[in-house]
Amino acid sequence: MKQFLLNDRKKVQKFVENKSFDLFIMALICVDSVVLGMMTSSYFVSNFGGILYLLDRLCLAIFIVEMILKLYVYGQSFFKSHWNTFDFSVVALSSMSFASSFIIFRAFRLFRTLKYINRFSKLKHILSVFSTLLPNFVAFMLVFAVLLYVFAITSVNLFGARFLDFASLPEAVFTLLQIFTLDGWATIAKAVMLIYPHSWIFFVLFILSSTLLGLSFVVSVVDEIFKRDLKSETDLKGRALPKVSRVIENKKTASKTSRRNISKKKAV
Repeated sequence: MKQFLLNDRKKVQKFVENKSFDLFIMALICVDSVVLGMMTSSYFVSNFGGILYLLDRLCLAIFIVEMILKLYVYGQSFFKSHWNTFDFSVVALSSMSFASSFIIFRAFRLFRTLKYINRFSKLKHILSVFSTLLPNFVAFMLVFAVLLYVFAITSVNLFGARFLDFASLPEAVFTLLQIFTLDGWATIAKAVMLIYPHSWIFFVLFILSSTLLGLSFVVSVVDEIFKRDLKSETDLKGRALPKVSRVIENKKTASKTSRRNISKKKAV
């Protein structure tokens, strides 16, 4: 009986780890995401609501079967992979009737398609650049958050008593973000300047500081990409040089050998 279960598990493992099965699940995730998107439209719900619901339930049923098969094959080691834990949590929550709001998280399973990114060089390059620039972006966001927080507190203390846009910290942060994007910042500044004539100093300082910070981020991005490309070129040259040296050495050896052979023939 134990041997039978072992053989059966191996068959199921072979099936689950098959590329065709994996691609089928990926395609089903894409279909399910499209269905979830269509279910947010009143037009599609009113005209094709029944079909969409059946498709959604069918996709969920297949996902549940997928989880059961993988749990049967891998057991507790299934949860060693973060992707597997995420998949299991999403499928388990979305299958419960009281947690219908968690259905939207099934769309996040689309990120699993990134495992096939190596097959597409352009997409791989974009993701590689993104991962390289991520630390720069995080650093920029941290510095910008501090800058935004300081100016938001200042604006609440200066203008909060007279203007709703700066009445509280959240509202001040939102208003400053709007000013940072330069969307109607002049209208906000002029309204404040009618009551506080010298408030233009505050707005100019914030715009200049945030713009300088944004430009610094752009420069760091360009510099990082330049360094990355330079490093890749250096690595390529470093790998190519030994090969070239070997070819030259082989040619020299062949040349010496041919000369020796010619000299021997002359001697004979």
